[in-house]
This record gives sequence, C-alpha cells and structure tokens, in this order.
Amino acid sequence: MSGVIALHGGGEYGPGDERAMDALVFAAVEAAGGASGGSTARIVVVPTAAARQRPELAASHGVAAFRDAARRRGADADVQVAWVLDPLGADDETVIATLDAAHLVHFPGGDPDLIPALLRGTRAWDAVLRAYAAGACIAGASAGAMALGERLWTRDGGADGLALVPRVAVLPHFGPGRLASWRRDVEAGRSLAWVGIDERTVVVGHPGGRWRVAGAGRAHVIPPGADRPSASAGDGETLSIP
Repeated sequence: MSGVIALHGGGEYGPGDERAMDALVFAAVEAAGGASGGSTARIVVVPTAAARQRPELAASHGVAAFRDAARRRGADADVQVAWVLDPLGADDETVIATLDAAHLVHFPGGDPDLIPALLRGTRAWDAVLRAYAAGACIAGASAGAMALGERLWTRDGGADGLALVPRVAVLPHFGPGRLASWRRDVEAGRSLAWVGIDERTVVVGHPGGRWRVAGAGRAHVIPPGADRPSASAGDGETLSIP
C-alpha cells in the first residue's frame, strides 16, 4: 500500500509554519510504524528546486525545522539531505540508498522547472517511488508541491510535472488572480483541477481521496474550468481533491 502525499503552499521552515511541519513529522512517524512502533522516522530533505540559488541554505533550514518539529512531537527522527542538484546527484548510490530508506521525502521550494527536469526518469526518482510504494510520505512545498502535480507553471510556460497527483495542478502562495495568468499555459487543453494553498499550510492525503489541512491558512479546490474554489478548508478540516 502506498504512502501519502503532502502539498505545502510555501513559506516552509519559517516562523508560523509549525503546525504544517508538525503534520509532516506525524506523517513520517506513521510511515515508520506509528508513535508506539519504536522506529526512527527517517526524513530526507531534497533541495533540488534551489539548485540555482543556495541549496545548502534550503537544506540547512529544512534539517533544523524538521528536528525542531520532531522535538515538539517527542519523535525519534533522523533528518538527512539528498543532494540531487544535477544528473550526477540523481545517479549517486548514496543518494539513492538514502531515498529508498526514507519515511518522508521533502522537496522545498525554488525554481519550479528544476525538479521535473532533473528527476524525471532517473534512479533517484525511482527510489522516491519505491519509498512511496513502501508507505513513505512524499511532500513538496511551493515549487516542490507544483512538481508533484500533472502540470505546472514555469517562467518559460507550462510543463509536465511528475504526476504523483494526477489531473491536478498546484497553485501555492494562493491568490485567485494568479489562476487566470497561469491557466492557459499550464492546462494546454487538459482538464485539470487546481489546488490553491495558502502559505504556511499543508494538505496531506491520497489522490482522489480526502486530504487533511494543517497550518496557518487554508486550502482551496478549483474544479476544471471553474474560476473560483468549490471547496475550502482550514486547519484540522478535510477536503476532497479529485
């Protein structure tokens, strides 16, 4: 049975994001066997989307935030970094072993085009899929969340995502006005639902099922062809994502 997906609206790792981070650590603990399972939750930060910027900074912030969240929950967690920043990293044996063993794989934000471009068809992505099939949570924030959908916005136009959440495009840092400017390029004639997510907010669930919201803001579902959300939910509530 596969694990769960987590989509975060951005502003990850910073002040005010504690509820969303706690929800991610809970997902990792569940994948490791639950709070009473006695297993260490293995959390892996993958700063691919920050490869053109300061990936070491994104990684260090992620490691610190997950360690803090694990302490708040009283969870035993081992937080590591998988340095997938180029094709060599995506074929590195240590990276692949780290991803294979993960209970939570987290892609922080950065440039939206990089995760699909660097990971698609690689051994590293195969390892992520194996971890997911074994029960791990696969999570992304901002550009990381966008990459997990079927299609995504990039500065050069729409692009294919990794489709871990099929028939969906993700709109982080949610603002209704951005949907109109992104829609034509991203949809490219496809029928897609949009998931708009406020900053410091995460949704966790299974494609086609109910997703639980955690964080400071809300999550919104915009059906194919619609201009406004048909459903919205806040912290502790659930909503259906097609």
